[in-house]
Amino acid sequence: MSNVDELPDLAGEVSARTVTPPYDAVTGRVRARRRRATAGTLAATAFVVGGLALWQDLSPAPAPAPAPPVTSPGSIDGSWRQVVDGTDSHPFVISGTDDGSVAVVWRALEPGAPTFALVVRGPDGTVHGRWLDEPLSLTPVPGGWVGTYSSRAWLITTDGHWSALPEPTGRRDARAGDVLVRGQYSSWLYSPVDRSLAAVPDLDGGVADGYVTPDGVLDTCRWNGRFQIFFSPSDILREGVPGKTCVMAGRGDDLAIVGLGDRPDGGIPMTGLMTRSGDIWHYPQADLLPGVSSVVVTPGGSTVVTDASSGRWLLVRPDGQVTTPQRKVGEAFVAGNRLYVSAYGFMKGPLFYSEDDGRTWTETVLPGIGE
Repeated sequence: MSNVDELPDLAGEVSARTVTPPYDAVTGRVRARRRRATAGTLAATAFVVGGLALWQDLSPAPAPAPAPPVTSPGSIDGSWRQVVDGTDSHPFVISGTDDGSVAVVWRALEPGAPTFALVVRGPDGTVHGRWLDEPLSLTPVPGGWVGTYSSRAWLITTDGHWSALPEPTGRRDARAGDVLVRGQYSSWLYSPVDRSLAAVPDLDGGVADGYVTPDGVLDTCRWNGRFQIFFSPSDILREGVPGKTCVMAGRGDDLAIVGLGDRPDGGIPMTGLMTRSGDIWHYPQADLLPGVSSVVVTPGGSTVVTDASSGRWLLVRPDGQVTTPQRKVGEAFVAGNRLYVSAYGFMKGPLFYSEDDGRTWTETVLPGIGE
């Protein structure tokens, strides 16, 4: 195994990239200004929390109703390879799930309109793909992902099977085993037990993000209106970090909460960080990143925060100690027991993974490369 800092820098720029909102709690003014300021330059394509892309909306139905029969979108023939091999192709969304599978939504910048494909590599190395009519967001759930596509929600298993999920039901409290699915404007609780979606009772008003603990408690973070973030498990408030909004990631009983700001130029910088390991809270002292592209909690309980625009990232141990690796990266995600980071620049460069919580690293390739 080699150290990620010693690997060659494969950074490059992607032309004509379309910037998407890194989180949904900022105003339309900030989102529009950010798009104008950075369109056509290297930028994060989606804000990812624990492998979850937050850019796409999934509008809830006004009343619960069973989903009508829906033909699975896209094509499962070899046309996905044309996207991977296409003009300026690059990973648009990267996500892992519990069995170690890694999924990439590829985008190629073909004349006229971009083309997309989903490629999944299982833990045994098996690769399968699907050409898509439009981009897809992915939320890791047991056995695969919940994907939002064409205003529909789908359960996508790691063997490539797509099942249309029923329309979301009304609000209910979180239950053990639930997974929070975040859209750009709405949020849902996904139950792996009955494969259902339900509206979230608490994510409205000032609440910005949330995480369902293993015992079914919906933890949330919110802005208090005075440039301060608060954390709330049920009705208990804890003062957190500075910020105008926040994002969360969790794994088991470990949590990470990142405060985000709002610069006049449209930037959305990191303003603070708090982590919880079991019952112990830490407020790590670290140089704040100019932006945030992904936040994940590793299987070992560490927190990784990346900024794909600068390549900078933080690795915070469960005891609150901070490491700032020098090697530039894009996004971080977890698949099985591995922590992954993508190459800086959203290019076809390698993935790097660690099985010892970021101490040593091994190089591999993106799903779809060389298949």
